[in-house]
Formats: sequence, structure tokens, C-alpha cells
Amino acid sequence: MSRLWMVAYDISDDTIRRQVRKTLSNHGIRVQYSVFECFLNHQGKNSLQIQLADLIEKGDSIRWYPICAWCQEKIIRQGQGLETQNPEFYLL
Repeated sequence: MSRLWMVAYDISDDTIRRQVRKTLSNHGIRVQYSVFECFLNHQGKNSLQIQLADLIEKGDSIRWYPICAWCQEKIIRQGQGLETQNPEFYLL
């Protein structure tokens, strides 16, 4: 079962920042300049954390915030941006 994760990063080097952005783009939706929302199962999260750890340097920062289903319903969005949908489920 997947869970919604908010992943935020602060990376000073442009090349590394682009690599992190590209890696996260393969796993989630960019909702702010340095913030992604990703639906990940346990194995997917662990794998992504390893990939990102291999990219970043000592002064860089990546933070992972779990968002439970109850909290997900309470997210307030102002301005641009749509609700991030879990790609495992489709309404027909």
C-alpha cells in the first residue's frame, strides 16, 4: 500500500539540484519549486531515499514528511495547483 510523502529539498549546487529534481519527477508531482508529493510504498520510498542519498553532498538537505490519508484530505491549497492523485487508482 502506498502513502503520500511530501519531499522537500535544499541543495546549493545547480547540477545536483537538477539531478534530484529529475529523480523525484520520476516518482511524484512537483508542487513547489523544491517540493514534491509522491505516492510511495515502503520499498519505493527506501529505494528513492538511497538514490537521493547517492546524489547529495554534505551541506544539502532533503526532508521527508509522511501525510496520512486523514491529513491528505485536510490539505489546503491556495493559488495554483491541483490535488495530487495516487496513480495506482483510476476512476472510470
